[in-house]
Amino acid sequence: MMIKNLPFILFLLVICCSTNTESDIDQRKIDNLKAFAKVYGYVKYFHPSDEAAALDWKAFSIYGADRIKECKSDDELVEALNSLFLPIAPSIRFTRDLTASKYDLAIITPKNIEGYKPAFWQHSGVSKGMQSDFYPQNPYRSVRVNGTIEHDYSQKPSKLMFSIDPTEYRGKKIKYSAWAKFGDNIPEKGYLRLVVDRSDGTSDLKSEPVVDDQWKRYEIITTVDTLATSVTIGATLQGKDSLFFDKVNLSYQHDNNWIEIPVANRDFESGALTGSEEPYKWYYDGLGYSFSILSSDGYQGKKCVLMRYTGLDEVERGQPIFDYAPQFGELIEKPVTGSIYCQIPLVLYSGENGTFPRVDSLRLSNLMNHLKIGAEEQHKGSPNVSWDTEPNIRYDPGDESVRLGNVINTYNVFQHFFPYMEVVDVDWDQELEKALTRSLTDKTGKDHLITIQKFTAPLEDGHITVSYKGYRNFFSPGITWEWMEGKLVITNVQDPKIPLSKGDVVEQIDGMTSKDYFKEVDSRVSAGTTGYLNHKAESMGLLGERDTEMIITVNDEKIPLVRDSYPNSTAISNPDFKRINDSVVYLNINKISMDSIDSSLPELEKAKSIICDLRFYPNGNQGFLCYLLKENDTTTSWMQIPKNVYPDQEHLIGYEDGSWHLPARQPYLGNKRIIFLVQGSAISYAESYMGYVQGYDLATIIGEPTAGTNGNINPFELPGGYQIVWTGMKVTKQDGSQLFGVGFIPDVLVHKTIEGTKEGRDEFLEKAIELANQ
Repeated sequence: MMIKNLPFILFLLVICCSTNTESDIDQRKIDNLKAFAKVYGYVKYFHPSDEAAALDWKAFSIYGADRIKECKSDDELVEALNSLFLPIAPSIRFTRDLTASKYDLAIITPKNIEGYKPAFWQHSGVSKGMQSDFYPQNPYRSVRVNGTIEHDYSQKPSKLMFSIDPTEYRGKKIKYSAWAKFGDNIPEKGYLRLVVDRSDGTSDLKSEPVVDDQWKRYEIITTVDTLATSVTIGATLQGKDSLFFDKVNLSYQHDNNWIEIPVANRDFESGALTGSEEPYKWYYDGLGYSFSILSSDGYQGKKCVLMRYTGLDEVERGQPIFDYAPQFGELIEKPVTGSIYCQIPLVLYSGENGTFPRVDSLRLSNLMNHLKIGAEEQHKGSPNVSWDTEPNIRYDPGDESVRLGNVINTYNVFQHFFPYMEVVDVDWDQELEKALTRSLTDKTGKDHLITIQKFTAPLEDGHITVSYKGYRNFFSPGITWEWMEGKLVITNVQDPKIPLSKGDVVEQIDGMTSKDYFKEVDSRVSAGTTGYLNHKAESMGLLGERDTEMIITVNDEKIPLVRDSYPNSTAISNPDFKRINDSVVYLNINKISMDSIDSSLPELEKAKSIICDLRFYPNGNQGFLCYLLKENDTTTSWMQIPKNVYPDQEHLIGYEDGSWHLPARQPYLGNKRIIFLVQGSAISYAESYMGYVQGYDLATIIGEPTAGTNGNINPFELPGGYQIVWTGMKVTKQDGSQLFGVGFIPDVLVHKTIEGTKEGRDEFLEKAIELANQ
């Protein structure tokens, strides 16, 4: 009997052994990648060598992940870590026993320290690797103190501009077009730009990339904001090449016709460019670039503008951004696996010839060649595409190492700088392991998008948005829906051909119950409160690629819906200002401008009650709060930017504090019955607003809890066309208590009902009017 079944038993043993071996190999890969991820973050953000500061860390993450994942033992792992990091951090050491491996400071001490200064990193928030160049109001900074900083001004965009007064075009569509081409090489960035500056200090940038070395017409259409203070058109060049620009047209829409807006010297056949802003003249800005009018090679006529890189480099020493310096000899001594530790200096001496010790030039050259070859291979496999000409997009997320590198990059941003890591209930190392594991089986760019979304969702940061330029899931069917009374309910139907009505309950979506369908959607959404989770998920649950179909079931009837339109706004469509009755006035804070509020002050003074609708996002009108304050604002520190010198957010140095410092203004309106309406979609700026309302007890708050997410965003890009937006600072309520993940809790809770939705009632506003009339 035993002999008869022996082949079958042996077959089972082979299968079991093979499965275990494969599992062990996969776990070995994950452990290797986790070790690399740890060291990657320590060296990138906290080791001050010149070579580490100058490294292309995105390319390095991809190359390093590919190099490290196949190590089959700890010895191989240490060898691989040394080969990766010694060329950029020659003082790094890996050891199995910290107690027996005391770090020898002689390795990092010059024979004569005269002329040397200690170099180290300081981070106020973090700007290293972020998109701070595109967000000039970004308050975050990273500085390598006493390290040499090479400023290649060509890495900052140059601009050719023409500005107009937008007064007569506010609220109207404008169309801007021009002809352009680039020179011999594709610039890092070359595009037409249209910027609308607003009175609240914000701006809206629209751009259209230049993608050809032959003359081509490019066009931008946008709506001029009602708060617009200026409209600026022109072009931008960034990188070591040139851009040709000609034949500008600007117009606005009136009764379905386009009416020309005069632009002086629009074909550059007469007049000159100026280096300072002047009304109704072409001017330029950009160190390291030249701007000239060529007398030949124009698209039409003879002349055109040539924007060209000329180069301008400066070297300076990094200056401290806050008062704290780690001591020479302080180390990062951390486990990178269960049995391997790293020893990485936080401080190095820096002199005229750079940081000490100097690197092995051959090792460094070899590493740079590997990174260059890897980038070139990626570029061959992913040539320029029409929707992006940036270097990041030339990486293919179908490549496993690109996906792994992106996960490693993302892990480290949040590990070292996410200001709420101690608040959220997340095992971030465990989430790293999950994301790496998914990345080994993902195949497409969309797969990778979902992995990054699931990776960041547990952080519960409502600002977190992960986007991918290769997946155009911009389209929605002509409906909106919301959760209420535990059911998914249709709240609006834009397309009359869709057989649905407000108040209809959606029972199934694509064959799943609505709740099961949204379990997957919710797993990809980062949000701090249930209200904001629902708000984001309700929108995401409708989105998909153009003309794709979803089938919903309502009253046991299957109804096909086609995603053929852009998403429909769920914002309040109420008027900016409305007199409810002789004593009650309504202000739509989501829409009304500060100028309109100021012009309405005589009516506001007469009212006994003012209902303020802030269920979404203020329209740059926080000045209204000044009329509710009896005395000047005395808050100083409800906005807090963390100061970091040490990794893993240990030994936090403190915070850079901030506040709005609002003055009290006349007429004083705080003696009236003030009511604010809020709900889960009120986020960020809205919660800064509500901080004053609750903190100074300025109003009765009605509705549902707000989003529980506030603070300036700090976006960064990842290879393959991905961007992650996140919150870079800590914000509290004005009494210092926690806002993140809590939000502002209304004094009077109100929830939408199915019956109210069917009847088209605004139940929040109804409750406010009831209280206002008491």
